[in-house]
Amino acid sequence: MGVPRKPIEPPTPQQAAFLEQAIEQYGKATYNFALRLTHNEADARDLTQEAFIRVYRAWRSFQPGTSFLSWIYRIVTNLYRDELRRKKGRYQEEIPEDNAPQAFGGERPLAVNPIEDYVEEQLSEPLARSLEQLSPDQRQVIVLADIEEYSYQEIAEIMGCSIGTVRSRLHRARALLRRLLQKQQQTQ
Repeated sequence: MGVPRKPIEPPTPQQAAFLEQAIEQYGKATYNFALRLTHNEADARDLTQEAFIRVYRAWRSFQPGTSFLSWIYRIVTNLYRDELRRKKGRYQEEIPEDNAPQAFGGERPLAVNPIEDYVEEQLSEPLARSLEQLSPDQRQVIVLADIEEYSYQEIAEIMGCSIGTVRSRLHRARALLRRLLQKQQQTQ
């Protein structure tokens, strides 16, 4: 027969209001961040939806006075990493443990291109192509620091690492991005 399940409680008015305000204020930014990580609209929508489900479930753990966007970006980052680990072996692109650049063996990762309209409008095509060649961790730290303009402290909280790690990842990612851009300029 099985154990009887406890019925799902309907949301409290406060919980519903918190989620509604969060989606209204931060839904687009969250989706844009997810899209820049995944390069795939369907995956970005799924990631955003799952992130707001987590927000809904853990709404009381949000500390007023802290950055909601940093909190939800951290949720998106963790969900994305979990998804990459789950798909390991099926996708060529995974988070490198040592921040080494990823090589794709001449093949593209199984993600849809081009990058979201926002990035295409904001960035030159060579820069967009170079960003696509970075590992997910490298791309994320560049996006958070140079596009979203977060502080090192905020990036450390989002990525779940120390400020020193943020600095070293950002330094390596920027250096690789510079090399990729120079390589593209030489081939033009």
